[in-house]
This record gives sequence, C-alpha cells and structure tokens, in this order.
Amino acid sequence: MQLKSYITHKNIFVFGLILLVLGMPVSHFLTSISQLILLGNWLVERNFISKWNTLKKSKAFWSFVGIYLLYVIGLLWTSDYEYGLHDLKIKLPMLWLPVLFFTSPSLTKKDYHLIMHFFVLACIAGSACSMAVYFGFLHKQIHDVREISIFESHIRFSLMIVLSICYLFFCLLNPPLIKQKIIYALIGVWLLFFLIFLQSFTGLVILGVLTFLGVIIFLFSKQSPAIKISFLILFLGGLLYTSYIVRDEYKRLHTINSIDLRTLPKYSTNGCLYLNDTIYKFTENGNYVYILICDAELKKEWNKKSKLNFDGFDSRKNSVRYTLVRYLASKNLTRDSLGFSQLTDEDITLIENGYANYSYTNPADIRTRVHEILWEIDGSMRMHETNGHSVTMRLEFWNASIWIIRQHLWFGVGTGDVKDAFITEYQDENTSLQKEWQLRSHNQYLATTVALGLTGLFVFILFLIAPFLSNKKMSVFFIFFILIELISFINEDTLETQAGVTFCVFFAQLFFHNDEYNT
Repeated sequence: MQLKSYITHKNIFVFGLILLVLGMPVSHFLTSISQLILLGNWLVERNFISKWNTLKKSKAFWSFVGIYLLYVIGLLWTSDYEYGLHDLKIKLPMLWLPVLFFTSPSLTKKDYHLIMHFFVLACIAGSACSMAVYFGFLHKQIHDVREISIFESHIRFSLMIVLSICYLFFCLLNPPLIKQKIIYALIGVWLLFFLIFLQSFTGLVILGVLTFLGVIIFLFSKQSPAIKISFLILFLGGLLYTSYIVRDEYKRLHTINSIDLRTLPKYSTNGCLYLNDTIYKFTENGNYVYILICDAELKKEWNKKSKLNFDGFDSRKNSVRYTLVRYLASKNLTRDSLGFSQLTDEDITLIENGYANYSYTNPADIRTRVHEILWEIDGSMRMHETNGHSVTMRLEFWNASIWIIRQHLWFGVGTGDVKDAFITEYQDENTSLQKEWQLRSHNQYLATTVALGLTGLFVFILFLIAPFLSNKKMSVFFIFFILIELISFINEDTLETQAGVTFCVFFAQLFFHNDEYNT
C-alpha cells in the first residue's frame, strides 16, 4: 500500500528526470529510456485539454518552442524533404521537453537539487571513466587527450563539466553545514582539474567568462571579507598564469633558430638532392621545416620501419610524409636517412599516431594544447595544410557557410537543403579539405543562417532572449546556463545533434522553472 502511494505521476516525473541527467554524460541508453518513461507518464496522466489550455496561455512556452516551429516553416522552401524531416526529428526535444515541463507538476527546490546532485554525480563518473581510458585501464587507444571522452563529444562533455562547476559554486554560497562546503569544494576542484586535463578550448573559455561573473556575484555575497579577498586573489592568479602560458608559447612558436638559408647544403651525405624551400618559412620548435628534405631517402627508410606507407596517412588522417617531416624538424634533425636513423621505435609509433612534434607527446599538458592552437592559427595565416586541425578547419567551415549565406541571404536554403548546399559549395570552391573533413558550420548562428537566412537568424535570437522578457524574476542559474549555451554556439552547432539539443533544452527548462537564486 505504501509503495502504491509513492508511485505518483509527480514522482515518476522526477525519477525520469534523474535518469535523464544520469544518462547525459555517460549513457545514451539511459537518456533514451528516461525519455520513454517521461513521455509514457505524461500520456498516462492524460488531462490533455487542461494541458493544452495551459500551453495556450503561456507566452514563455511559445518562446521556447518557437525555434522548432521556425525550422518547420523552413520546409516551405526546401527541396530535400527527407533530410528536412530527419533534421526536425533530431530537434524534437525542442518541442516535447517544453511541453513536458510546462504541463507537469511543479518541481520543489528539493527536487531541483536532487536532480542536479545526480547530474554532478554522473559527471564525476564520466570523468573517472575518461581518466581510466587515459591511463590504459579500458584498453582504448587514443591519439589526443580529448579522445578520452568516450560517451559524449569532448566539447559537449566539457559544457556539462562547466555546468556542474557552476552549480557547485552556487551551492558553496549557502550550504547549511561546513562538511557540505568541503565536499562541494573538493568535487569542484576535481572537475576543474579534469576540465583543464581534457583541454576543451570551448569549455575553458566559457568557464573563464562565467568565473568572471561568479567573482562579481561572490564579492557581493554575504561571505566574510577574508574569503572574498582569497577568492579574488585565486581568480587573478589563475588569469595571470593563463596569460603567462599563452605569451610564453607564442614567444616559443615565433623564436627562430639562427641558420643561414643562403648556404644550405644541396645534397645529403648520400649524395641525394635536397629540397630546400626557403620561401615558405614555417617552423617547428624554431627549426625551419621545409629545408634539408630528401623524399627518396625518407620513403625508403620509413617503409622499412613502419607498416604505414610513406605515401599514405597517419592515424589522424594526415599525410605520413607531412607528419614525418615536421617531427624530424621539431627535433632539429635533417629530413633524410641520416636524420631518420636517429629516431627511436617510440618516435616511429608517435609519428604513426599523428604526432608532428615531439613536444606534443604529453597530451595532458595544457601548454601542448595552447601551442597547437597558436600553431594552427599561425599556419592558417601562412596557408598550410588544414586537414585534421580543429581550429583552422573551422575557419574553412565558416568560410563555406558565409558563401552559402551570401547566395541565400534573407531566407537561407531551407531546413532540408543544408547538407546539399555544403556539398555544392565545397565542390565549387575546390576546397583543400579532404572529403571526410568537409563538414557543416560548427557554429550554431551560421548553421541557422544557412538554413533560414538573416530573417531566420533574427527570429532565432529573438526566441532565445524572449524568456528573459516573459519572466520578471529570473533565476541567476538560468542566466548562467543561457550564457553557456550562447557562447558554445560560437564554436559548435550544438542544436544539430539530438544529444546537444537535449542538453540545451532540458537544462533551459529545468532552470527556467526553478526560482532558486532569483535575481
């Protein structure tokens, strides 16, 4: 009898939400099952007329589902309805999650914190599994530290980590017991360490912006002056240290080892002709890359030592020859049989795995990621190979997006023609990107404009800010989450995958419908 009284629609609703947040960081299966439970509970609950009347009267509800309806309207001028309907299927959480939250029993503060505690727990579990991957316990080969995120993309997982850190920060402001403060602080430190270890540029930038806002909030809180000053010193120290790393790596990248390019030898010790490109002054660790190259000798020696063909690709889909030449230059070795003979078996394995610089061999070092980003930006300005490099490829994606937008300025290509538009654009511009890297915008604002034009982008942004206009008492946490979402849209087309849509819409609804930490 007691069990039956506990199984209510409200409790099933909360249980389904807990399963959903548990699944987001670590299990697509749990995410799917939870949504079936939530939908089934909503249907069994019935009261559809009352629910419809609730939705009709809510301006906030229509501002949330307006984005989905915008993409539905985009079918009117599309030609590929199959792809358009597939896109709408991916974006369905934009429709049903607001319906669910606006017509289900209200969550109490206890429910809200219970859900968020389970979410933080799932993020801890996800980070632990990722570390197990890094240290080889799960026997998964990785070529980049960001590949340790095995359940979700490293960018989306980093957003979840940032969200968890923000939640823990707010919990630190008003917990009832000192023991809870210590636990929250320790978990926050672990997640911060993991975020830095994961080296997600998007996550770190967003955390930096939110930390700045958090410091301002903290300074106006009721904490003691000593704690406020300590927190401010930690923030400024972190900012200075980050600036130092960027400056130091920039200086290292642009420091050139002295060499007289006019007196370069023309032949190797074996008498083979060198390739000496003295115009394209690209460097690795201060050493010019495209000089003292003897392809014939490198090809012969490489094919003796490696199963990968010299004319083929490494595990990161870059040319073996390209990676090998850069790696030899990073060690200041001639790019011939003599230089190759000084490589160890470990060096050969690293080159096969796509490491083009021996200093990149510690992927967990944040300096490695900073150096890679600066190198990619510098290389992009010199117009070198962009395939496989996340920063410079994004510039190619954005450039293709802008050209498509210019041709369909006001209303875009339509919801269903986005894929075909990119295929056509890459063909027309004769892109240097390999087929597998010819991707879409990786920027939600550009992705929306490609599909729906400037008109659609304007309405899209209007719907994003509309909830702020419809609710006078806005949760600070809702504002923080929307900032996470808006900043992530710059570097990722988050709403083009169902996992990304579910993450964005679910937490927007959860924080909108909770008045904790009201402004």
